[in-house]
Amino acid sequence: MKAAAERSPADDLIEMAYDALEGAEDLMAYHARHGTPSLLVLTQHSPHIAIETARLLREHIDGKRVVEVGAGVGFLAIEMAKRAKSVIAIESDPAWSWVFTRSLLAHKPANLSWVFGTAESVADIVRGDIAVVCTRSGHEAMRKVALRMAPRVIFPLDELGAK
Repeated sequence: MKAAAERSPADDLIEMAYDALEGAEDLMAYHARHGTPSLLVLTQHSPHIAIETARLLREHIDGKRVVEVGAGVGFLAIEMAKRAKSVIAIESDPAWSWVFTRSLLAHKPANLSWVFGTAESVADIVRGDIAVVCTRSGHEAMRKVALRMAPRVIFPLDELGAK
């Protein structure tokens, strides 16, 4: 557990979502029905990690139209929007989208659009200069769909060594 000074406003909601996810048959059925396999683990689980990841991505995203596939709760999307021309964040997990809506929506800049749904469902209409995929699962499938939306795809966890 984080010390009180290190906690973000979303931490309690993230913990609540993790508690709700544990053994949640409805969520597993949702992912099976929508073909969205998930490890149910956030890679960008704090604003501090997202700030550092966005800093590492700066040469790739500054002034660009960015598509984030697998946006989690939105920490990285918000930080990238501070540098990018625009960000379209796509998240298929209802729990993570709920945390974004409940907690981070108050911090959403005008150049950030949030899509609750699969990347495949919007791949023919969303366009960007670069796609960012910050996940530990489904890399090849996410790369294929991301390439439909942007000519370049970057995986920060792999390519930049972001934690």
